[in-house]
Amino acid sequence: MAKLQAPSGFRDFLPDAQRKRNELIRRIRAVYESFGYEPMETPCMENLDVFLGKGGGENEKLMYRILKRGASLERALESKDELADLAMRFDLTVPLARYYATHRGELPAVFKRYQIGPVWRAERPQHGRFREFVQCDIDVLGSTSMAVEADVILTVATALADLGFSGLTVRLNSRPLLRVLCEKSNVPKEAIDRYIILLDKIDKQPWDELNSDMLALGCQQSELDWFKGLYDYVKESKEYDPRELFKEIGAKVGDKGNPYVAQIQEVLELTPPLPSGKLVFDPFLARGMDYYTGPIFEVAAEGVPFSLAGGGRFDELIGKLGGQPTPACGFSIGFERVYTLMDERNMFAGATGAADALVVVPDAAGRAEALNLGAELRSAGLRIDVYPGEAKAVKQYELAERKGIPFAVQAGPEAGKVTLRDLKTRKNEILARAGAAAWLKGKA
Repeated sequence: MAKLQAPSGFRDFLPDAQRKRNELIRRIRAVYESFGYEPMETPCMENLDVFLGKGGGENEKLMYRILKRGASLERALESKDELADLAMRFDLTVPLARYYATHRGELPAVFKRYQIGPVWRAERPQHGRFREFVQCDIDVLGSTSMAVEADVILTVATALADLGFSGLTVRLNSRPLLRVLCEKSNVPKEAIDRYIILLDKIDKQPWDELNSDMLALGCQQSELDWFKGLYDYVKESKEYDPRELFKEIGAKVGDKGNPYVAQIQEVLELTPPLPSGKLVFDPFLARGMDYYTGPIFEVAAEGVPFSLAGGGRFDELIGKLGGQPTPACGFSIGFERVYTLMDERNMFAGATGAADALVVVPDAAGRAEALNLGAELRSAGLRIDVYPGEAKAVKQYELAERKGIPFAVQAGPEAGKVTLRDLKTRKNEILARAGAAAWLKGKA
């Protein structure tokens, strides 16, 4: 008999965990909306053609494809054609491009959107990596201005700071600048993509191993030494001057790369001071999505060994889907990583139990009065649970504690009074019924 548990890589969330996740989403959404981003939604699945060739070969391998149905499947089996016609979304960016190509006429000329929802990838489950996970995206479509990059960077940094993360570092680079840098360093054209992947591992893998792998691609040792010297300067300088890097890189790339250098400089100049951290130019940031066409960025936090958010400019994606060419730039918070860190570090101080208070039902005769008391307290803006039935008070207190409810309230002992119980201290307080809501709010 199959075990009654979620499939590998998928998770159930008990109420306490789901309340924390809901609270995290609420706080991220509040920051996104404070910057003028509008909500939208796309289906959990798209036509398979929407994804093919749009999100990077690795993501396409990890797509959950959905088989054709009925006669369509039978015909595909007979003709040995593609058996799938739909796929679960593996990110929120490619569906956005399809959405914008479909609804462009109904949307503003510059469209600032956010979307928070689950995506699916058939990855090997491991610590911190799941097959179903939530992404929290913001994107701006319709503007080539580097002010867009400044806006999404500030928005995400503000959201992470609001959640309690400090010492943020937003790393900034340019995907096309990195390609030009490789070309000017005589990296064989056919090896550039692989070379960039190796560069992205420069702070995770011993240099000797990377150097050997790069030489095997046909790279020259003198050029590899140049990259290593640049890396050492970036990593060993606590406060390096980006202008020095621009000089060094500008001399290397010449005119072909200068527009991309100018973009990076403009983003650095336009971005306001971050609420808890700094924006730095990192010429070794690569990121894996093939659809990036300009600046790219990631966010790290002090004491965290991985990035918390990432994004970049993707000006060609909507055109690839059959829409008009549209400039676009976005940033996404790694929800699962952020949630796990906050849970481990007890950063959900504001997260509450199932309700603010449980109304105790002393007996069948007092059930109607208990329901009325619950309605009164809810009308005052409180979250109130009423015990479903009647039982000894101690049993009702146990249920409230199990649900994380901090207080119990009961009508009486005399007309116009209520008894309020702090379930943590086990102390009761009797006060006027009209003051019960204020008392509970004061304890929140």
